[in-house]
Amino acid sequence: MPEQRHILSAVEESLGRMNGLIVQMASIAENNLANAIRGLLERNDDLCNCAIADDAEVDALEKKIDGEGHALILRFSPMARDLRRVISSMKASTALERVSDHAISIARRARLLNTREPVIETGLIRPIYELAASQLKLAVDAFHHGDLALALRIVQNDDPLDIAHYEFIDHLTETIAKNGAQAADYVALIFITRLLERIGDQAVNIAEDAIYLLTATDIRHGGELPLAT
Repeated sequence: MPEQRHILSAVEESLGRMNGLIVQMASIAENNLANAIRGLLERNDDLCNCAIADDAEVDALEKKIDGEGHALILRFSPMARDLRRVISSMKASTALERVSDHAISIARRARLLNTREPVIETGLIRPIYELAASQLKLAVDAFHHGDLALALRIVQNDDPLDIAHYEFIDHLTETIAKNGAQAADYVALIFITRLLERIGDQAVNIAEDAIYLLTATDIRHGGELPLAT
């Protein structure tokens, strides 16, 4: 029995480390995204460069989470919820790594735009970013705290970001038709909003991982949503 308690304690400690690493990784990825958008809106290359440089730490944390998960599986052969926690944590870390990659892409496009004449429509990016950042933060909270109701709400309420994204594209498409002088800049802004929409998709993925962890239900690709209790 003491040996069994020792094993359970070791598993809990490892799972706790993984959860802490997810929170740390999310914080850096969210900060990278914020710096990239501020670099765009404030025409500040230093903020863009910070977003790009800090991505290395996100990559390192993803590897650390994967290493912790693989070691836990090989050493303890966890079952049921513990195994789901390992799998979900590794998948969530992949989603967060992609968020940081998208932030890098935004920062690089922002640096290019900062070398050109200001584009008035750049300010319209802010509310789209706020939707994506909010969705990401809520998804991480749902995963970290095991909040099924919140995870379900994120999965079921992805429309506002998609609508804002497409409305922005429609607006810029009309603007390009009327004024082609800054067409390349408008196209860059369109790509940035697409990246923000993809960040929203990654937030949904993290919420789906939380749902799988909590209910053992895979809701991807049209899977049936469980009921929140």
